[in-house]
Amino acid sequence: MPNEEMKARRQHINLKRGEPQFSLWRLTEEEYRQLRGNSLAIKEDGLFIIGLLLSERYKPERLTLPKALLTLEYLFGKSSDAFDDWKGSFTFPLLVSVQKTIGRFFYLMRIYDHRGSLCYPLYRLLEDGVDGYDVNVYHEPFENEFSRQEINELIAYLYGYLTGVSEWVCKPPIQPFLRRIDSNNIIYGYRDEEFFEEDFDSQEEYNAAIQVFEETYGSTVIEQKSVNVRLLIEQITNETLP
Repeated sequence: MPNEEMKARRQHINLKRGEPQFSLWRLTEEEYRQLRGNSLAIKEDGLFIIGLLLSERYKPERLTLPKALLTLEYLFGKSSDAFDDWKGSFTFPLLVSVQKTIGRFFYLMRIYDHRGSLCYPLYRLLEDGVDGYDVNVYHEPFENEFSRQEINELIAYLYGYLTGVSEWVCKPPIQPFLRRIDSNNIIYGYRDEEFFEEDFDSQEEYNAAIQVFEETYGSTVIEQKSVNVRLLIEQITNETLP
């Protein structure tokens, strides 16, 4: 069942920039899972994403990973824990409304980090189901409703929007924190009143940097919600354990 507290105070943003206009709504993982089963994956423009990353790489005001995390959590609530904790550190499942003169279209988006880069995959929602479509391949954009150019413009605009919001969200006081991306020996976070993002050539250097942070600020382990294992097993098996 979707989280009732999230439903009661659903986080969302509106991006008004002419046509099309966009609204992005935070989803629970259960909502995302159900909708994903009735959607088609849209092929990404890899060259555009790489170009966007390279154009921002050396800008001092660029949206670094720690700033992206804090800004996304400010806008959409805490990160979901449904991410690959070997290759990433956060994920935000979203419903995207695309409003145009010809109609309104709905997509899924999941903003997450992958090996140190932000990703924005899109999925076209089909209200009548996916029968007749190949759900095992990536599809070209539906040009008549949400073209490749418009998708790229949304990603660029969203990146700029997050960057702008981060300028006032990411101001002191900020509690020290550290996130880790083990696949690429990357750590990022906030310490000594500064944001940081570092990668290391060796596992030894990587582990040492994490140890230094933990010795100074405490454990980097993200606290998980407590689970009543016995009750969960009983609910799954429909049996009362002795």
